[in-house]
Amino acid sequence: MGVVQPLPPNAPSRIGDYTLLAALGRGAMGSVYLARSRGGRPIAIKVARPELADDPQFRERFRREVEMARSVGGFWTATVVDADPDAERPWMATEYIAGLSLHQAVQDHGPLPERAVRRLAAGLAEALVAIHAAGLVHRDLKPSNVLLADDGPRVIDFGIARALEHSALTEAGIVFGTPGYLSPEQVVGQAITSQSDVFALGSILVFAATGSGPFGEGATSALVYRVVHQDPDLTRVPPSLVPLIVPCLVREPANRPTPARLLELIGPPSAEPSWLPASVRTVVEQRHTELGNLPNKPPTRVMVDEPPAKPPTVVNPHPTGIAPVPPKSPTRVAPVAEPDPKDVKRTGARFRTSRAVGLGWAGANLAAATVTGWLANEQNGAVAPVRLAAFIAFVVFMVAAIRLLIGVMATPLTLDVGPEGITLSDGQQTRRLPWYAVARVKVEAHHARPWLVVWLVSGARPPETLGRGTFTTHKGGLRVYPVSHERYRKRRERDMAELRSALSWYGSGAYDPM
Repeated sequence: MGVVQPLPPNAPSRIGDYTLLAALGRGAMGSVYLARSRGGRPIAIKVARPELADDPQFRERFRREVEMARSVGGFWTATVVDADPDAERPWMATEYIAGLSLHQAVQDHGPLPERAVRRLAAGLAEALVAIHAAGLVHRDLKPSNVLLADDGPRVIDFGIARALEHSALTEAGIVFGTPGYLSPEQVVGQAITSQSDVFALGSILVFAATGSGPFGEGATSALVYRVVHQDPDLTRVPPSLVPLIVPCLVREPANRPTPARLLELIGPPSAEPSWLPASVRTVVEQRHTELGNLPNKPPTRVMVDEPPAKPPTVVNPHPTGIAPVPPKSPTRVAPVAEPDPKDVKRTGARFRTSRAVGLGWAGANLAAATVTGWLANEQNGAVAPVRLAAFIAFVVFMVAAIRLLIGVMATPLTLDVGPEGITLSDGQQTRRLPWYAVARVKVEAHHARPWLVVWLVSGARPPETLGRGTFTTHKGGLRVYPVSHERYRKRRERDMAELRSALSWYGSGAYDPM
């Protein structure tokens, strides 16, 4: 279930009737521990974060979801064996699976062979049959929630995503999930059904077979845009698996097969004794050995800090973003921070102006100007109307080339749209506009040259320009970033679409789509 680590000094020695032995990590719900029951059975215990424990609505949803999860049967799920929604910090105990997560297995040992992917598909489909029969929808099926055991896969964390919805962690209008594995209907905020899990199953099979999801990698905004608007990339999937995966990834939920139908399509399992590749099987066996060597009482605590909580992956279904709390004194806001550009890390969607593209187009226009200039020359013997048309074309191409060369000489810009705001950098200086300082933001075409335009809240001080016309006044706001001015039309339209998606994702409170 996770790498066994020493218990942090602030962890309890017991939870309920279970003795804690080690830490397994942290997730969206909270800390995860390895424990033993009184009879010696290994148990994984998930303990809610303090902010969730203080939320009575979470406790009630958690209670309902746990009761439903305890009724899940089947062979390929981690059985819920105990829970206490009324504890100081609510917790849930499941059987401990001494296996490796699919995400870790593929990351460390490469994609699974075809026979293993088919066995994985069958196990996941059967697990979903049991989960759905109990009235649950997993909602966050992904490679890290699939464990590879020696006898087959196991699905974990079913019921948790629903319990976390509208909790203290999601008051900003977001739901938990993993971009690239959430279905289109989850991304856009439509009704979530059992067929949403089928979409995630198809995405997991692509990851298992190729090492990457069907919608690639990248920022959250780019991934959810591809899920809704683009077809999955199945070019590296073995051809014999494509007919199994394609039906799972159709956009219309009603057209996806049910998990029971998938089991029919997969057919009987292979007769081979072991379904896992040798390298993965060795790690699983080592996990079993480690489990047997654990003591029956809490080990001596190692005085180390508890690992910091990994921020939960969130997806906004509407979509909306996280808006920081506004400052108490709005009369004077200084929205511009100027950190060292080397310290500015990518936090969301990133866009760049390109010198190479500008040089390429400038060269093409210069070449065209050379040809038309030659045609306009009287010495080539062309008739007067042809020379006149060539001269006009020569002027047009030269003006375009000069404008492009002027743009190339300007410093390239990098725009980063993320959870904390909008950041613009020229490699030497950085300007940052936090969301609380932005009253409105939109992508606006100015003489067919699109700009990212921002209107600041009252009292906010406009940033200094970084050149290229940045932070200059426009219709009461500020032009911030020239959206692909140096690129051809199709690339510009694509960049505009991705920028709009990022703005609606991270800055929903300020984004104006009109």
